[in-house]
Amino acid sequence: MAQAKTYKKRFQNQAKAEKYARRFESGSHKRIDAREQRAVAKILAGLDGCRTVLDVPCGAGRFAKTLGQGPRMVIETDVSFEMVALAHSPRLQSDAAHLPFRDGAVDCVFSNRLLHHILPREERVTFLREFHRVSKRWVVVTFFDYRLFAPVRKALKKLKRAKIRYDEQPTFAEFAAEVESSGLRVYEVVPTGPVWVAEKYLVLEKA
Repeated sequence: MAQAKTYKKRFQNQAKAEKYARRFESGSHKRIDAREQRAVAKILAGLDGCRTVLDVPCGAGRFAKTLGQGPRMVIETDVSFEMVALAHSPRLQSDAAHLPFRDGAVDCVFSNRLLHHILPREERVTFLREFHRVSKRWVVVTFFDYRLFAPVRKALKKLKRAKIRYDEQPTFAEFAAEVESSGLRVYEVVPTGPVWVAEKYLVLEKA
């Protein structure tokens, strides 16, 4: 879990945590947030029997209001103490690969913008298997389809000097195979924008 350990340290700094917490409040990121919130609200409204949601990693609790619409209870957890301190709902500090919950503790596990930072396949699968263990039925994750329109993305990457390592990201088929190896199946794919937008939400169901 070498890459996961590196990612864990990303926001274990108060200034960095607070900066990330403000990231989606303005500019293009504010528009991204609006698209994500709409997609997540639509997904959660359509999940049968979803009354408890575990948000991991919760960051500063950006999705707390959307996840908690209606009668749903939201539990927020993040590996960063600094991020947990900024969250709003019941929250705790924990590692997404080793969640302190019994099997089937919640109806749904929601994991936003985590797995595309974890490049080794076996490490992504570790997270997916833990989400499978803790959830009664549903898991919702973001998937960035960076290999779609790859030549165009690479050209834009050079212009923007982006640090994303597109070639090391899984294709949709590869990620779907990881999902299946974790005891889950892809129930629905929900886009967050036009076809060229890489970010999608995958609604996963226990197989």
